[in-house]
Amino acid sequence: MSGNVATIIVKVNKACDGLNFVSARGLIETNLIKLSEAKYYRQLNTSGRVLIKHVLADSKNQNETSCKLTREDLFIINKINEYCSNFDISMLKRTLKNSFELMQRPDVQPLLNNDARIILDDMGALLGAYQLQ
Repeated sequence: MSGNVATIIVKVNKACDGLNFVSARGLIETNLIKLSEAKYYRQLNTSGRVLIKHVLADSKNQNETSCKLTREDLFIINKINEYCSNFDISMLKRTLKNSFELMQRPDVQPLLNNDARIILDDMGALLGAYQLQ
């Protein structure tokens, strides 16, 4: 097994030296658990180490954001921003009635404009998910 890992390390180092980061990343992703061990990690060159850190961070981000916003969700957020800017409270309430759970997601909060943040916070629709500063 260690001979196999040694050949993978040599291939990753050669690929990084040759600026072939696509194949190096593929090798790292398939052998991520073994290459992230300290004794094998130290054998990688600088580019390989940076690449393995990048792959680990990318996999962490994918796990955290497994539920992405759909096109319909973005449309609803855009309409809420528009209703708040125009101060159309009746349409805002109708929209919030069907999409209240969407407003509680932490990835939606940065997409709201200032008017929407103020109005939704005053209405109690944000439930403390976004704190006004």
